[in-house]
Amino acid sequence: MTAATTLTMADGAGIDLDAVTAADIHAPSIIEQVCKEARYNGATTGLIYFVGQHLVLGTEAMLRDGATELEAGCFVVHDWPEGFFKDDPTPKKRTIARRIESKCGVTADAFRKVLKEIDDEHEAAVHEAVGLPWPIPEDVKRIVKLYDIKMFVTEWRDLMGNRPHPDWSPYEGVDPLPETIVPWPWEECRDRLTALAYRLLPKLRLGERE
Repeated sequence: MTAATTLTMADGAGIDLDAVTAADIHAPSIIEQVCKEARYNGATTGLIYFVGQHLVLGTEAMLRDGATELEAGCFVVHDWPEGFFKDDPTPKKRTIARRIESKCGVTADAFRKVLKEIDDEHEAAVHEAVGLPWPIPEDVKRIVKLYDIKMFVTEWRDLMGNRPHPDWSPYEGVDPLPETIVPWPWEECRDRLTALAYRLLPKLRLGERE
């Protein structure tokens, strides 16, 4: 473990962000942190909406609609790396990539590829730790993406104060969830996400990991 790239987690343990492994993934700690992480970089109007609630509401919607445990389980964990890598807004990544390209000669595409590699390594570690396949099967990936978009459309409707979106065209025709989102305190996010995780994730359900 390299001190320069080690992040301290809620349970006091360290994770080397440059070399994350399944052994580093402690579900209660990561769940606590994603349930304290503000979605949309905190830009929801007059309220705080946590990544953990996004995971719970999306998973519950999938289960109501008949998703398999594998599909729902993959949704439960798809933002877990944000527990240690944060919910970094895409415009920020693009801005840094462009600035590095102009100053250092490294192309923006190359920089984004490195970020994608890091994201994939972190997701792979999470999936191995909880007993889910990696890479995610393509049919499962499509379902997870669909419900992530459904959640986005619902969240924008309910949490962003009716502000216009800069480019709504990718979301045209996507139906939001029927219920209105009311943000929860982080403790409720933690409790509900924990219950879903231990219900759906094979290694947690079987007691192989904490």
